[in-house]
Amino acid sequence: MSSKLLVGPPIERRLIKNNFRSRYNVPIRYIVIHDTGNPSPTADAMNHFRYFNGGYRGASAHYFVDDKRIVQIVLDRYAAWHCGDGRGRFGITNSNSIGVELCINRGNNMAKTYDLATALVVSLMLRYDIPIERVVRHYDASRKRCPGHMYGNNWEKWHSFKENLRRNYEETKIRQKS
Repeated sequence: MSSKLLVGPPIERRLIKNNFRSRYNVPIRYIVIHDTGNPSPTADAMNHFRYFNGGYRGASAHYFVDDKRIVQIVLDRYAAWHCGDGRGRFGITNSNSIGVELCINRGNNMAKTYDLATALVVSLMLRYDIPIERVVRHYDASRKRCPGHMYGNNWEKWHSFKENLRRNYEETKIRQKS
């Protein structure tokens, strides 16, 4: 099943049965970017859905993005279990955020993964009125070195991703006004 956000790429909805809970009416204020930490060649978005749908895992995220697709495994109205390790001490919690996992499997075209992730995140920013400052790394919620593949060179890949995201967000807002 596919769904569309207000703008943005098609999303395959494959919902898991466990590993999430109610948001308890807490508004969505952040988008937290992760990577899967799984370089196995078969560790694409669909295989992450299969893994998290296979029983209790004690973790989850709302979206998994690879170079071909975006798979939503937890509805936005629920809290996925993706940044609870920070216990809210930095203000970012499972209840007030959406988790987006970037697949880093070998053979994955990361440029295409970044493009799909950017389109997804821009659409979520518009839907939930989230400013660019509240699109954060898992690191910002817990000090865990995640997204790990963006860590090197003083987070250079993160800063580049964030700048591209800002540019796409601004262009999308301009197009929507015209």
